[in-house]
Amino acid sequence: MFLQNTNATGKVLENASQVTNVAYSSVNNLVKSVIEQLPYLVSGIIVLLFFWLLSKGFKKLFWVTSNRTKLDNRLRILFSRLIGIFILVLGIFTALTVIVPSFRFGDLIAGLGFTSFIVGFATKDILNNLLSGVLILWKQPFKIGDYIFVKDKQGKVEYIGVRATTLQMDDGERILMPNGEMYSQPLVIRGAGAARRMKLKVSIGYDAEIERAKSKIVSVLDDAKGVVADPKPSVYVTDLASEGVNLSIYFWINTNENNPLAVFDRVATGIKRALSKSDIELYPTSPIIVQEAKVQLLSENGSESENSKDDF
Repeated sequence: MFLQNTNATGKVLENASQVTNVAYSSVNNLVKSVIEQLPYLVSGIIVLLFFWLLSKGFKKLFWVTSNRTKLDNRLRILFSRLIGIFILVLGIFTALTVIVPSFRFGDLIAGLGFTSFIVGFATKDILNNLLSGVLILWKQPFKIGDYIFVKDKQGKVEYIGVRATTLQMDDGERILMPNGEMYSQPLVIRGAGAARRMKLKVSIGYDAEIERAKSKIVSVLDDAKGVVADPKPSVYVTDLASEGVNLSIYFWINTNENNPLAVFDRVATGIKRALSKSDIELYPTSPIIVQEAKVQLLSENGSESENSKDDF
């Protein structure tokens, strides 16, 4: 028993000695490796510092030289940052080749090929909005303060960013439009300024006196609060449709003094009232609206027959 305990103690001491030797050897090799790589580490840090200073210098140089151009300040900031990031990334890879001589930048690019494809596909919408924002700020098809129509949205341009454009609608709400849609969709642009042209379309019957209807509409526009006198309002016959004679009414307002929706409401209400008093009947401008109106009228009178239902 005593001999067994002695042998066990010897084995423990032997294992402890081996662990100590392994640990010492590992630390010793690590220190030697660090000492051997120290010149490469210092050289890599110096290279990285040089590229960092170079990026600062190129950013400042671009900022100074671009100040003489008409380039938008947001583009100047974006391009200067991209220049700095590009030079700094180049410096990081250069420093890696100094610290680790076996490192090859070409091998890294080859290894990242498929990964870059996946990342690019996943972020295509972001890149589309970014590039569209750059092109919008570069070409400047519209500016802050312009009133634009895009798809089914309209509003005054409040801010043009690199990724999206902010529009303020007539009801006061703000809408954030991605620049990808702003650049790829047809735009109707009205220049910046307080004056804005408004348009209202009505349809009257063929038995109505067109000149008399025009006169009544112009009188309403002359008296309507918010409608400016210069340019003068105008009324034109724009179509002879099956539902009636279509009249297009044009008038101008001052958006700094009046809400467009409020002025439009006053004008439309006044025209409806004036034409009704003059026994000039207004017709809906869509056959679908006429059909729905007939169905509603028959339902309210309670006299809708089976034949009339079949007609609709």
